[in-house]
Amino acid sequence: MADGRRQMASAERHPPSAIRHPILPAVRVVVHTLRHALADRVRRIARKAARREEKLRIGVDIRPFYEPLTGVGWYLYFVLHELAKHDDVELYLFGDARVTDYGPELHADIPSNAKLCTFDLRGIPWRDVMRPITAAGYVAWLALSDCDVFFGANYFLPRLHAAIAKRRVITIHDLTYKRFPELLQKETLENLERMMAREIAQADAIICVSESTRRDLIEFYRVDPTRAIAIHSGLAPAPISEPIDGLPSRYLLFVSTIEPRKDLGTLISAYERLRDPDLSLVVVGKIGWKSKDIVPRLRQRGIVHLDYLRPSQLATVYERAHAFVFPSIYEGFGFPLLEAMRHGIPSIAARSSSLPEIGGDAALYFPPGDADALEVQLRRVVSDRALRDELAARGRARAAEFRWDAAGEKTLNVLKRVL
Repeated sequence: MADGRRQMASAERHPPSAIRHPILPAVRVVVHTLRHALADRVRRIARKAARREEKLRIGVDIRPFYEPLTGVGWYLYFVLHELAKHDDVELYLFGDARVTDYGPELHADIPSNAKLCTFDLRGIPWRDVMRPITAAGYVAWLALSDCDVFFGANYFLPRLHAAIAKRRVITIHDLTYKRFPELLQKETLENLERMMAREIAQADAIICVSESTRRDLIEFYRVDPTRAIAIHSGLAPAPISEPIDGLPSRYLLFVSTIEPRKDLGTLISAYERLRDPDLSLVVVGKIGWKSKDIVPRLRQRGIVHLDYLRPSQLATVYERAHAFVFPSIYEGFGFPLLEAMRHGIPSIAARSSSLPEIGGDAALYFPPGDADALEVQLRRVVSDRALRDELAARGRARAAEFRWDAAGEKTLNVLKRVL
């Protein structure tokens, strides 16, 4: 009896025609989509032949939106929304070929005037045999879209995009894997080494998020300097701060994932030497790879470790900090430093990679890995009220120079230039 009820329920969800022919619903979706894409391609060819004014059609790889947004995802989010503000631009967004009842899920909203290119198979019985059908259809869709240029915000384009792209612009955020390969996981290192040489050779232009990253690109890949363009990222609007319990009354602050590249150990060593019972150290960030040895040090007296915080909670932690310290060995850009300065927090950073470029004269610096030198700078900031006030004012002014509207405008100029 139970088996009979299950069979009846299955039949109600999936009509006999769908069960007998599981491929047909997917085929209809693919054929319908490609027919419209072909018609659009014909109209576009006709407009070009008539020399009518044509919008710049940009294909965008939105893979970073299929997981909770991190640095690259937020970079793409803000640049994409700035590009969408231009009337002479059409955005075609390519990510996963298909969306089903099981996903994937977008973790970012997309501009209302952008075209999301994915086969919507929700409600259609899922069969593995549909994968090659939608994959083949996606290649055809990429070709029919006739994008003037493809934009890859995450180092390199997927294979399908790369095979179709007539022109391409990629963004490189850092070259840690070249400068400090021992600081990356083996799988990540091998993937980047395999993909990047080919991608850099094929790119018509390469956007670097800092001049430091641009110098590394030219050094390691002998890229023609005219193809490498440094465009600073912007700062998102500051969220409204939200109360958070358990913060010390007076503390130094570190914000970042805890991994070897961030060199939190140097900061802890410098903090220990201060021997100031009224000054705590707040560490905000998840424990990353190869960081088990530092976990016991986070349990010391005076150190508070906060794992994940919402942006509104993080804003509160920034606002109440006595000083911010960023001892990272290597950064392609360095958002935590910029965010601290935006909140008017006196900041100290390692004199490494892009950090002096981002901080300018609004921060104090020390040689990377030098706990003694960091201790000296900490004592200066802790004891000198006038210095803290000066750094706070300079920091706010410096942070105001980093705007997403400017970054979006410069990115669009690069995309137009490659044509």
